[in-house]
Amino acid sequence: MGWKTAHIGREGDHFALSGVKVWRQEWRWIGGKTVTLPNPLEPSQTHLYSICEVGHLRQPVRFAASQLPSGLWSFYVPD
Repeated sequence: MGWKTAHIGREGDHFALSGVKVWRQEWRWIGGKTVTLPNPLEPSQTHLYSICEVGHLRQPVRFAASQLPSGLWSFYVPD
């Protein structure tokens, strides 16, 4: 599965995926799965991203998230 950058922002911002406000949902970690992806701010660095879902169980919205050293959060979505 490929991943593409979706968002970089602060915890609690208004980021939404498919109309679902990510920070207003309980994140469901998908079996503890992770993926190593580039830091969008410093592409030469990689970070471990947790693969999560939010939204309704029948139509979940999947993403990968990691807190960056700068305190910002980085989100990727399946490509």
